[in-house]
Amino acid sequence: MSDPGLKDLNRAERLSLVDLFAGLNEEQLSTPSLCSAWTVRDVLAHLASPKLVSNSDIARQLLRKPSFSAATVAWSQQVAQHSFEEQLDALRSTAEDPFVPPLAGLAAPLTDAIIHGEDVRVPLGIGRDVPAGALRATLDFGASWRATPAFVPFRRFRGLRFHATDIDWTAGSGAPLEGPAQHLALAIYGRIDAATDLTGEGVTILRSRCVQ
Repeated sequence: MSDPGLKDLNRAERLSLVDLFAGLNEEQLSTPSLCSAWTVRDVLAHLASPKLVSNSDIARQLLRKPSFSAATVAWSQQVAQHSFEEQLDALRSTAEDPFVPPLAGLAAPLTDAIIHGEDVRVPLGIGRDVPAGALRATLDFGASWRATPAFVPFRRFRGLRFHATDIDWTAGSGAPLEGPAQHLALAIYGRIDAATDLTGEGVTILRSRCVQ
């Protein structure tokens, strides 16, 4: 929690998500998100889970489930038992006190907010330009060891060179994959089909890795 810049960015992203969810109707909440098998309402449950699931339950699921992703699904199912307003209040509280995975740093909850925000906005046709500073932090995190394997699987970057065309950011080496930073972030975190503005031979390679 030592980086005030990341703390401010995380706060802004999470409060924008509170406003987003609060303005959705039942049809929108039931819309499939970019996350496989999750509706928009399920994404809210996931984002609220750190405040509505006890530390002991979190530890128990991490031990029982085969992966971090499977554990997050279990947490979200528990949170779904709470009312919509309780979930919104829980998400709002994460703006000041986010869950930070061990060793991951504040870029992790910032990334969680940005990517899951796009999981909701893209299928609903709600456009938003994520601030450049927040995108840069998310891209840097995705290219670092701190993101693996919970956020980015091992070897996803292998043999690929990512280049943002709208901010000064490049990572990796190999087959090129370039485009707007927001679309690069979607691709790096597994939403390659929603990253429609990317070009380069690396796009096909990364797409094959995202479906494995």
